Amino acid sequence: MAEGIELQEALSRTDLVLIDVRSPEEYTRESIPGAINIPLFSDDQRHRLGSIYKVEGEPAARRAGFNYLCPRLPEIVDHICKTAGTRIPLLYCWRGGLRSLSLLRILNILKIPALRLKGGYRAYRRYVHRELGSYQFKPEAVILNGLTGAGKTAIIKQLIVRGYPAIDLEGLARHRGSVFGNIGLDDEERSQKDFESLLLLELNKFQEAPYIVLEGEGSRIGPLHLPQFLIQAIRDGVHVQVIAPLELRVQRIYREYLSPGLTADNRDRILEGLLALEHRLGKVKTGHLLTLLKEGKYLPVVKEICADYYDRLYKDAKPRGREFAAVLEANQVDEATEQLIGFLNRRYHKLALTQKEDVL
Repeated sequence: MAEGIELQEALSRTDLVLIDVRSPEEYTRESIPGAINIPLFSDDQRHRLGSIYKVEGEPAARRAGFNYLCPRLPEIVDHICKTAGTRIPLLYCWRGGLRSLSLLRILNILKIPALRLKGGYRAYRRYVHRELGSYQFKPEAVILNGLTGAGKTAIIKQLIVRGYPAIDLEGLARHRGSVFGNIGLDDEERSQKDFESLLLLELNKFQEAPYIVLEGEGSRIGPLHLPQFLIQAIRDGVHVQVIAPLELRVQRIYREYLSPGLTADNRDRILEGLLALEHRLGKVKTGHLLTLLKEGKYLPVVKEICADYYDRLYKDAKPRGREFAAVLEANQVDEATEQLIGFLNRRYHKLALTQKEDVL
């Protein structure tokens, strides 16, 4: 069996399972979507090997790596076989170098079918950068606008479950966009590179769809940057407003961010967020909110931040110079989702008929 395959072939095949043999730290920072991490070396071993390489040279580092790896080889091989099942393991490291090649040859000796990705993760990263840099956004963007807690993300999640073309950008980013955007999220923050990889996968699913439903975003979601073509698509899209009363929005925000309980970590993040907004809220308001937080009065904190800051900041979240194509009352998310589906069916059915008439 050939030792390595090119990235384009790998992306087109369904009989492969990606095995990332880099250290857990490397994998967590950035990886190919769907890849399973079966590291040859721990983070500590990898750092020690780097030090040995710098001080004693490559032969000494190779011998040290051999000594680290040998005791774990049976475990690694068994893990790969169980993970792959009936599929073929496709191994990769940073550049398709020594780590993946060494393991590939061991598997070949054991008569276990396996392949190696030429160029490793770096080849994949170059592919994502190239694709996003020249991306042609074909569908029409349908943009959900609305105040914090109105239910935009919940509607998008329902659309996704029901098979409609929609992307939860904040879910991909693992961030909700504000200074409080990562509170209540258990997963680690997404890296820019992983966000771009996942975004490209999602976009490619819907390139031939007539529309994609997205939430209105600026140029960033938290610390992560959106590609320029997507920023433009959001600005130029069909804008829909999602509305809900303040009291309901406060309850939703509380459940999403703070339920079932407020951990010490979340409390610290709220504190940091309030202090970050002090220049906008003023010292008196910030001090008042910090007192409420200390007293455990979380609902009043949420309500005052919404009413006195975010609602004033976003106003009605209306895009400049544009009218809303539809307004969804999201007192009940299920009903708002049905309203949106009805709007989409009417709009794009008419559009399809118009296009058909043009062809005729």
